[in-house]
Amino acid sequence: MIVSSAKHQRIVNVPKDYLWKRISDFKNIGTLLPPPIIDEVKCESNEIGSLRYLTLGEKQKYPGEIIERLEVEYNQSFFVYSIVDTSCLPVRNYIAAITLKEISKKQTEAAITSNWVDKSSSPEEMKKMFEALYELMFLNSETQYIEINNNES
Repeated sequence: MIVSSAKHQRIVNVPKDYLWKRISDFKNIGTLLPPPIIDEVKCESNEIGSLRYLTLGEKQKYPGEIIERLEVEYNQSFFVYSIVDTSCLPVRNYIAAITLKEISKKQTEAAITSNWVDKSSSPEEMKKMFEALYELMFLNSETQYIEINNNES
């Protein structure tokens, strides 16, 4: 069994508390990854052990359902989730950790690292896909933060 991994780390131009609220809002991940990426999210809470059911859009390379579980949340800076059961993705035993560190009042160092076992895809293909997804989460956080602040002005 070969374990593959991905990591995406960068400075996100939003306050740490804002990014934490967005990432730790487990049941509302669809606001960070809206259609056509995630078409539907079903999740009842943001508590440890919560399951969220994601339906990936038909325009995605791997459309279908993914079931994720919230594993760990610590000190508004560390968050872990995993994919449980079977999923539409060609991976198994996927787990991801997100760490946040305040750089300044408006900047956060953010990193998402993940590990999985490939089922039917190349490790490099999935690494690129996951890293692009993590960047999109960071980019959408920045874009939405700017929109919120512009609307309040």
